[in-house]
Amino acid sequence: MDKIKEILRELGLNDIEMQVFLGLLDIGSGVASVIANNTGLNRITTYEALKRLSKKGLVKIRAKKGSSVKYFVPEEFETIKEKLELKKKTIETAISRAGEMKSYFDAKFRHKEGKPEVLFYEGKEGIEKVLMDTLKECPGEILSFSSAESLEEGFDSSFLKGYWNKRVALKIKTRGILPDTEKARKDFNKERNQKELRELLFLPSNLFSFKNEIDMYGDTMVIISLTKGSEHAVVIKSPSVVQGMRSVFETMWNIAKK
Repeated sequence: MDKIKEILRELGLNDIEMQVFLGLLDIGSGVASVIANNTGLNRITTYEALKRLSKKGLVKIRAKKGSSVKYFVPEEFETIKEKLELKKKTIETAISRAGEMKSYFDAKFRHKEGKPEVLFYEGKEGIEKVLMDTLKECPGEILSFSSAESLEEGFDSSFLKGYWNKRVALKIKTRGILPDTEKARKDFNKERNQKELRELLFLPSNLFSFKNEIDMYGDTMVIISLTKGSEHAVVIKSPSVVQGMRSVFETMWNIAKK
């Protein structure tokens, strides 16, 4: 049922429209009052949803000769499939045209040095987007302050695996500084780090009790709070600010090496 709802949502149906459409499928055809009884919704809500479904081409309206009573019938599966294929083609066309807009967007949104850009993101989807954005510029290297425990708390393991695989595919190396914990040593062993183009150094956890994530790449710095239920991120685009943080990172890197 969940998969069917996902498909219907792709077709632009809201929760009530999905409920009405699935209720109609259960009985095959019927008048609004019967469909309403089957869905548990009131007749007016059901009728309005059926009219919208008809406009979307998912429900047919029929009336018997000499009667004003309207009967509603769901469209065949092939019609739904055709609509999905049409939407796919529309998306593919939009993607192919997106390249034509790049120069326009770059010209409009290019920021000047001296006027740093600061962006704020909230929620799990927000911090995942910010992390994926670290790969967009294909930097030669990403510098990070992180924590094995916070990574596990803040991100799904499947998301992190996909992110790391994409970074490796793009041949982007990373250097990171983490608190020295048993989990960090276990999760990021030498063999795995070599495979995932990662070089790590550890600082005593009693001196470096870091619990979030800071990433630096190009002229951008990302600060991510991974506290469960309060995830958020700040993105700072400023060459001078990032250069200052790079100096801090390199100093700590040299200390951790000793």
